[in-house]
Amino acid sequence: MSSSLRPIDVFPITTRVLDVLRVSDVTPGMRRVTLGGPGLAAHTADTGYPVQAFRSDGFDDEFKIILKHPDADVVVAPAQADGVLNWPMDNPLLVARTYTVRRWDPAAGEIDVDVVRHDSGPAGRWAQTVEPGEQVQIAGPKASSGQPEGADWILAAGDETALPAIGRWLENWPHGVPGQIFIEVAEQSHRQQLTQPDGVQLTWLVRDGAPAGTTSLLHDAVRAAPWWEGRVFVWLAGESLTLAPIRRWLRHEKQLPKAQLDVTGYWRRQPHAEDTGGLDVLGSTATHTLKLQKLADIVPGFAIRTAITMGLAAALESGPRTSGQIAAQTAAPETGIAKLLRYLASLGLVSRTADGRYGLTDFGAELNNDHLAGELDFAADHALRELAGLLCLTDAVESGRHGGSAWFSDAAPETVLTEPAVVAERIADEATKAGYLAGPLAHSPELRGLGSLAVMGLGAAVIASVLVREHDRLQVTVLATPAEIEVLRASAPAHERVRCAPADAGDAPEPTDAVLLVNVLNGSSDADAARHLRAIADRLNPGGRILVLTEVFDAQRAYPHDYAEDLIDFGLFGGGSRDHGEYASLFAAAGLGGMRGETLGWGFTLVSLAPRRPQDEG
Repeated sequence: MSSSLRPIDVFPITTRVLDVLRVSDVTPGMRRVTLGGPGLAAHTADTGYPVQAFRSDGFDDEFKIILKHPDADVVVAPAQADGVLNWPMDNPLLVARTYTVRRWDPAAGEIDVDVVRHDSGPAGRWAQTVEPGEQVQIAGPKASSGQPEGADWILAAGDETALPAIGRWLENWPHGVPGQIFIEVAEQSHRQQLTQPDGVQLTWLVRDGAPAGTTSLLHDAVRAAPWWEGRVFVWLAGESLTLAPIRRWLRHEKQLPKAQLDVTGYWRRQPHAEDTGGLDVLGSTATHTLKLQKLADIVPGFAIRTAITMGLAAALESGPRTSGQIAAQTAAPETGIAKLLRYLASLGLVSRTADGRYGLTDFGAELNNDHLAGELDFAADHALRELAGLLCLTDAVESGRHGGSAWFSDAAPETVLTEPAVVAERIADEATKAGYLAGPLAHSPELRGLGSLAVMGLGAAVIASVLVREHDRLQVTVLATPAEIEVLRASAPAHERVRCAPADAGDAPEPTDAVLLVNVLNGSSDADAARHLRAIADRLNPGGRILVLTEVFDAQRAYPHDYAEDLIDFGLFGGGSRDHGEYASLFAAAGLGGMRGETLGWGFTLVSLAPRRPQDEG
């Protein structure tokens, strides 16, 4: 099962310093900066970690430009680590902006980055003043997405910030695939001479003086576009709030599945925001008490998640409504809706008109962000898991008991846990994450020569499909729950060398050459994880190995959400994140040795283990 028609290939995240070779103007509205130099080649960073050669295979590959803050003496930048970067996130003088690789010429050793010309913001000022001979640090790209597979035609739309990606795409357009392209620019002089393949219609939309992000040009053009026969792939990029209604129209009215839709908000218009170079969430003048109260207040989160779960923002999308109208549209009693709206108004998410109607504020419009809604919807499997883990956390910390599994079963009706639609949504979400890892995993030396492999955990079906494509003699068994198997059989194409077998987290597979556990051990206590590993080891064929694909916890580069995930897993299962030492102790307790580690990128490590034999002890 794939979450996108576009295959993705990820690679270790790198940072490097490049030379500015040339600066030119493509149009009066777009400046091109050409970068190059010895930093493009593979080398070893000052930190001692390897930096792979620069790579960019996709038309919309993104990378970050690290810029000097006006108040800093030197550029505050990330440091190279093992396949990831250590970002100084607590340093308020860190300035990084994301741009698209407009052109990558490996033979010439050149990268073109096109920057929309404007005087505001650090990147705009940098592009206006940068000169050949200067140097700049970049980070990434960390992945490349290919052409959409199985698409009969393509619909693409974006504003001037999407022009670099669209321009590169047109130069590498999939042969014979018709398309419709809509590009919004500020004025006629900002139109560019772009390659136009046969069968591709290119339409320029000109704002004629209207500020960027304030018109409905893209929305109107996409809705008015002829809808051709066959399977469409839609690519949208530009200002976030401008794209949101287009995405909703495509998802709800055109019924496009997520696999056929790629929407990226490159920027968001904030007409009254000052360019401070950073964001102070709690306010610089807040007292410690106020900060603590804000951090501890759980009501805003619950209220916002309730609004998202009920579709309240969608009910307000077309304009202000009374609480009664919203109640009718959401099929909920008006009393509770009125109270919820009143509280959301106090948070600045909605506003109340003089005649008693409620409408979304600019801030509240973010509630219609599909990605955010998917993360916060209480009806989603991961949200129920998060809620259960937090409710169990106090008891788990106080007593060491992790009654999460029993609590979760009681709290969520069985229909929620096994409902095909809910399971399918979770599998699709996991497939997206697994897609980032499947390619690098398929090329790991640990997979060479295997005849059979059992896979359990995150995105197991996606990983299996990639592995059998890359290894023509490999037989793969996907270990999953009965509910998951039912969804996979209904949605994923069958492959003669991939089969599904029922298994719970503690089950051992049939005899096999290797077992791959993908983010499985976080959901088990040390004792349970050791028992599971021993049971698997007993079922391996002679010379077989256990492969553990996991995120090894690193306190030096962990973010708050990493610590939060650790707490939730501990509350639910007594497990959680483990660092290198904790994993080493766990594997020793399970009787495993011969440990080999391999960094796959994005913070994931593949650990290969073998059962200790009696002769090993001597």
